[in-house]
Amino acid sequence: MREKALITAAVCAATILGVTGLAPVPVPAAVAAPQSATARTADFNGDGYADLAIGAHTATVGDVQGAGVVTIAYGSATGLRYDTASIISRATEGVPGDPERNGKFREAGEYGDLDGDGYDDLVVHWLEKNMILWGGSQGITGAATTLPTGNYTATDPKLLGGGIGVGDVNGDGIDDFVSRGHDGRSYGVSVLLGPLDRTTGKPAGVWHRDTPNLDGVNTSTLYVGDMTGDGTADVVVSGDVPSGSGARRGVVLKGSAAGLVPGSAYEGPYAYLDFSVNEYPAAFGDLNKDGYQDLVTGYPGQSRIYVAYGGPDGVSRTVEPGFYSQAGSGVPGADEAGDKFGSAVAIGDTDRDGYPDVVIGVSHETGAATGHTIHAGAITVLRGSASGLTTKGALSFTQNAKGIPSTSENEDHFGVAVAVLDADRSGGPEVYVGGNGEDHYKGRVWKLGTGAAGVTGTGATSFHLGTLGGPSGGGNFGHRFAG
Repeated sequence: MREKALITAAVCAATILGVTGLAPVPVPAAVAAPQSATARTADFNGDGYADLAIGAHTATVGDVQGAGVVTIAYGSATGLRYDTASIISRATEGVPGDPERNGKFREAGEYGDLDGDGYDDLVVHWLEKNMILWGGSQGITGAATTLPTGNYTATDPKLLGGGIGVGDVNGDGIDDFVSRGHDGRSYGVSVLLGPLDRTTGKPAGVWHRDTPNLDGVNTSTLYVGDMTGDGTADVVVSGDVPSGSGARRGVVLKGSAAGLVPGSAYEGPYAYLDFSVNEYPAAFGDLNKDGYQDLVTGYPGQSRIYVAYGGPDGVSRTVEPGFYSQAGSGVPGADEAGDKFGSAVAIGDTDRDGYPDVVIGVSHETGAATGHTIHAGAITVLRGSASGLTTKGALSFTQNAKGIPSTSENEDHFGVAVAVLDADRSGGPEVYVGGNGEDHYKGRVWKLGTGAAGVTGTGATSFHLGTLGGPSGGGNFGHRFAG
């Protein structure tokens, strides 16, 4: 039996959301106060500091090209530490399987405490395969379980791509694994109830909701977060209608101890096409501080984002949702085909005014020096306010901004991933930006500071897979974040 090398890696997720467009209507004071609207960040080693997981799906592992790794940088009193990072691959002791050429072990996107031990766990997703990297007092070390794909029965549905989320949808205090699934009859929502067994991946129970027949929607994408403010996570589902007419539909399924309960309609864009699970990035955060989590979704193929405000029944009935793009008044940049505005979204209070803001990746933005900055990338920051997301005071950054290391070059894809987290618990968050095309697709991550004036390039730093002690071959480091 071959001996596996212990390679460590880390995952953390910064939630990033929405952008410009319609001016929302303020929420009336009569709206009942929800339990909580506090956004959380990943803590894989339970030390109270936020951690960040970073994907590098084409990294070389040993002599296997394109096998992929996931890295985890851990928060501390001095911020993210690079010397203690975990670098996890399928060569790591405890991780099922072996490295595969072009296997692209990569999608570090969801996290939560799926086994109920008090430590966040990381979901790694590729194709229609799902693996849990278990957290613990030492962080992510290689203890892992591949989830069974199911046997197409109503009690053991096949888990599919197109949507994955983690959250406590039955309110028992333990996170659950939510996926687009198939029970042999329909594409609906499948829930593996926590705690999941660390050895077998077997859940405490299984739900499958037949959304085509019960809700009139073939599930294509889903997002998990507490929009209703009752302390239990909800599932926002979208897709086409079963009639085959091409019409689209969405619904908020409210979490409860008895199962998923239909709530309000969700009127976002629904096209699934053939994109991977992360082609429709999303983040939850209370942009207007009314006590309800709001949902920001990115649609890079359409170069826009969509903001749906939370309320007691799911989507607010009093605060209007809206689309935001570079064509909107006050949004920096020009609306050009292929910019991929909305490549990534994250939410956090970057100007410290008490209202969370939305950081938006524009991974294919081309700069003024057209011949040298094709798809160099950018990020845009839109501010939260009492009336919701606003374009007033919007900011934009590229690698050419003052203080940001390196320069904008063709195919850098700066902004393909974004995260906002306070890794040192100083009270002010940092903004992390991935650029998987940097250095001929080795990839890099930038750390930008924040203050009363918002995000700033002053004092910005950057790091790459080698900084964390990872392999030097290949990479696409910074293609995905979780934390």
